[in-house]
Amino acid sequence: MNLKIKSSRNLLIAGFSLFTLLPLHSCKKILDAEAYSSFTSDNFFSDVNEANMATLGVYEIMSSLDVYGWNLPMVFDTDTDIGQISGDTGDAWRVIPHYKGMPETNVYYTVWSAFYTGINRANTVIEKIQQMAQFQNGSEDQKAQLNRFLGEAKFLRGFYYSELLRLWGDVPFKISSSKAGDNLTVGLTDRYEIYGQVIKDMQEAAELLPAAMPTNERINKWACKAMLARVALFAGGYSLNVEGTMKRSDKYKEYYSLAQQQINDVIAANVYKLNPDYIQVFKNQSQHKLEFTENIFEVAFSNPAGTRGNGSWIGFWNAPTTTKGVFQPTNPRYIVMRPFYDLFQDNDQRKDFVIAKYNINAAGARTYLTGNNEANWAVGKWSREYQSNDALEASFTYINHVVMRYSDLLLMRAEVESELNGGPNAIALDAINQVRRRAYGLDNTSNGVSLTITNAGMGYSSNPIITLSGGGGNFAAARITARNTGTNSLKTLVMDNVGQGYTSVPSVSLTGGGGTGAVITASLLPKATSEEVFIKPGLNQAAFLNLIMEERAKELCFEGMRRADLIRWNKLSAAIAETNTKVKAIRANYPYPAFDNFVSGKHELYPFPQNETDVNKAITRQNPGF
Repeated sequence: MNLKIKSSRNLLIAGFSLFTLLPLHSCKKILDAEAYSSFTSDNFFSDVNEANMATLGVYEIMSSLDVYGWNLPMVFDTDTDIGQISGDTGDAWRVIPHYKGMPETNVYYTVWSAFYTGINRANTVIEKIQQMAQFQNGSEDQKAQLNRFLGEAKFLRGFYYSELLRLWGDVPFKISSSKAGDNLTVGLTDRYEIYGQVIKDMQEAAELLPAAMPTNERINKWACKAMLARVALFAGGYSLNVEGTMKRSDKYKEYYSLAQQQINDVIAANVYKLNPDYIQVFKNQSQHKLEFTENIFEVAFSNPAGTRGNGSWIGFWNAPTTTKGVFQPTNPRYIVMRPFYDLFQDNDQRKDFVIAKYNINAAGARTYLTGNNEANWAVGKWSREYQSNDALEASFTYINHVVMRYSDLLLMRAEVESELNGGPNAIALDAINQVRRRAYGLDNTSNGVSLTITNAGMGYSSNPIITLSGGGGNFAAARITARNTGTNSLKTLVMDNVGQGYTSVPSVSLTGGGGTGAVITASLLPKATSEEVFIKPGLNQAAFLNLIMEERAKELCFEGMRRADLIRWNKLSAAIAETNTKVKAIRANYPYPAFDNFVSGKHELYPFPQNETDVNKAITRQNPGF
């Protein structure tokens, strides 16, 4: 049974942590826990059930628009070389990605305070579980459950701190719960000292967490190790220091070695695998089907009342423009950079899936954007077409945010092996080629479609409409864009989308245009071969890293890590400049405000929120450039 964590918002009051209890939600039924509205650390943790509910309260902090339902994966991950936020108004969710945010921009404090609330909850759980009588003297089952909860709290504390570090660099650091009378003003701690605690927390958590594959979104041993590998890569990557320069630790190879060790452990456990169909991964996610062999760690969302609550905007804010009718509507703001589309090869099955060059009308049909509308292409991964079309998801979906997929781990493995060996070894090549094998559909039975004008006909006064039917697939689309002068025969055919899932050749019909005799023939796109797809030996380390950067963009696009990846490679500034050159080559007025606003040595970190520095005078400096 697939269980999803569900809850309402909670309060943190000085000296006490108050949590709303979290029942579990499944697509089959809801399991309700005993209804406590809140607890204090003095009268809670009397039994395993209460410890469990408190631990779920630590998870709950992630499950809102304020964190992973909107701000982290969509607002904070743009503008980059693959996507940007549309428009250029004073809305905070536009100001931040366009690199115009200031310490006073409220969303910074929203995210900052959410993570610190989660950290304080984790601190409370860690302390109080170890004080419980059952922790020392309970039954073996009680001890096992409490140790699991302790491991979860340690992992989550480390994870929340790691997110603060990648967003703000040096931050206030506290690993004891806040109590009445505490001095709550804490100064900045060096990021590498905090990384040391994060690594320690996650290593200890991995020893306490179950190795069994999960039945819900709670962390297990292998997911913890996979996330520790990511943390190690960020600790070993570049970051903006207090002097305003991008540097990496002198011990960066030690961090890479730690990542290598964790990745090797996870791979050796043999519990994860790639879904052979890349597209199905996101259809499953959109329909709330939990797929733990592909999705290593994900954040649960729930909005049983159809309101904001613990809902997300995945599939609403980062989806094609959809008019209410057959499908629920969308209000998209996350748009795709045209040069990113051009990065894909034509037989890459991700190309016409991850990027939506279309809107969806009230009849549920795709209408493709033409002319200068490439600046309005959207994210396609979570299109309304793939969702459950539940009326409760009209404004706020409950699609989970996936923090890490198995393909991410494989690409990290390729990067780590090349970094530690001075270039790609056999392990690195195998890892990246597993990802590419899936991307090009080498193990799929279905294909995309190609169309050819086999008879141009004559007498067409306008371009006829091309319709495809049958073949077992969907979404293949093409149009005639030019006719020959004199005969008015058909001249140019453009494929808007090669489609997906075709197992046989679809039939093609032409309507309108006033002419006769034209014939368009469909064929299935030939499968690429491993020889064409696989990266071969012989690349140097720099060339292979460039391939990794490109492959991560294509595989993991719009999943919340592109900007962070570019920063840890010290490539964000260069990527923005290169993207600007490419879009201006398309047309001079192609909008890309990131280039006008981005300042290297400043925008690789966010400013400390003004709301925080106003009350916490122990923070005696601002991040560089602010």
